[in-house]
Amino acid sequence: MSRTAPARSAPARTCMSTSNEPTRYRPAWATTPTLVWVTLWANVVVILQGAFVRATGSGAGCGSHWPTCHGELVPLSGDVHTAIEFTHRLLSLVVLALGTWLLRRVWRERHENRGAFVFGLAAFIFLLIEAGLGALTVLWGLTGDNQSTARGLMVATHLVNSLLLIGALAGTVVYTRRDRPAYPLRLPQQGPLLTVLLVGLIGMQVLMFSGGIAAMGNTMFPSESLADGIAADFDPESHPLIRLRILHPLIAIAVGVYLFVALGLARWLKPVPHGHRLRQWLLGTYIVQLGVGTVNLALLAPIVLQMLHLGLAVAAFGLLAALSLVMLGAPIPAARGAAGLARTGLERA
Repeated sequence: MSRTAPARSAPARTCMSTSNEPTRYRPAWATTPTLVWVTLWANVVVILQGAFVRATGSGAGCGSHWPTCHGELVPLSGDVHTAIEFTHRLLSLVVLALGTWLLRRVWRERHENRGAFVFGLAAFIFLLIEAGLGALTVLWGLTGDNQSTARGLMVATHLVNSLLLIGALAGTVVYTRRDRPAYPLRLPQQGPLLTVLLVGLIGMQVLMFSGGIAAMGNTMFPSESLADGIAADFDPESHPLIRLRILHPLIAIAVGVYLFVALGLARWLKPVPHGHRLRQWLLGTYIVQLGVGTVNLALLAPIVLQMLHLGLAVAAFGLLAALSLVMLGAPIPAARGAAGLARTGLERA
């Protein structure tokens, strides 16, 4: 009687979750961390494209229609401004789809990774607000030749929301890493550190708001020379958006000085070795951003420099948001609580 070995079945390509239920195998390109990075970069592209729409005066490229373009789903005629605005809307639709996909993914993994779910949900909410602000900008006629202060305020508000969106996505990136910080964050025990980091985050949002106003002032009232632009900044007869733009470089310098001091203080309060590289990248990015902003001012804001300046601002905020979560989520020193954090700093001194 022959002894035939039993046939072996092919191994199932599944992995086991903490709830002992099999989860579907995903190739490396379809994992949650990859999806988060793709969503993050896609949103950066859309934000920069929005700046291009504003700088080229293409916001009215689809008329006063939204979500249609000149009353059509796909405009078959129109000029270059129509093409620019319609392309921006298409890419916005793509990032909305990516945001929805990401929300579905982190929802399914919420029990194993609560932090990723919270920040993924926040990113989706800011994404909806982003779309709503874009729609209102068109429907309220805050495009084209509109030179009202309301238009400048809308652009500035839109940019601040864009920062919050990038910050939420940066948080999602942090919490989809294998070495992710603890969640929930123990904020009450880290009062001094939380205050130092939160002031920096708020300062960068104020800086972005002032940058939006300055950008609209440059777009709607271009100057023939740097001297003429500076003179207009101090002319009481100038448009409010022109007189307010002088605040932007002053705020940028103030925020930069604060970041250099605050990040040193944060490291003193709570040493987190794996946050050192993020801190270096943040400070380096901010220095380059200041340099680009200075050249942008001197050259009367060419479109390429405007977009580069905005991209660096977005990167700096994302880095600060990620660094804040890494530091706040790291283990608290043995001397616990706010007093303990301050005591730890004194001991290191």
